[in-house]
Amino acid sequence: MKARLQKLMAEYGRVALWTYLSLSLLAIAGFSIAIAIGVAPSSSTGVLGVIGAGWLAAKATMPLRILATLALTPLIATLVRRLTKRKTPVSDEATGAEMEEPGSTPRPGADEPDGPADQANGGK
Repeated sequence: MKARLQKLMAEYGRVALWTYLSLSLLAIAGFSIAIAIGVAPSSSTGVLGVIGAGWLAAKATMPLRILATLALTPLIATLVRRLTKRKTPVSDEATGAEMEEPGSTPRPGADEPDGPADQANGGK
């Protein structure tokens, strides 16, 4: 399992790390809330004890969190790639000019000729 986790970190990097850390924080918070509901601490020391107990309980579930990280990271990486691909403008690699994305509305005046040279070329 350690080799698979290292391979995952090498392939996905930050996404794998953020997935694991998110799962860890969610586990600690979940266990802490569950323990606090059952214990109802009355002082700040009691609250710290509940958080510590939540951390210990989350630590016990580390193998399950690693398996969840191995399963979820490729899905999350695909989602992140899709979201970041939509945010970047599409460009024509040959000219470096930005192109409109499929389904987008054209810019006003984009089809109209700009000057005499464009009018001589038929607006192209």
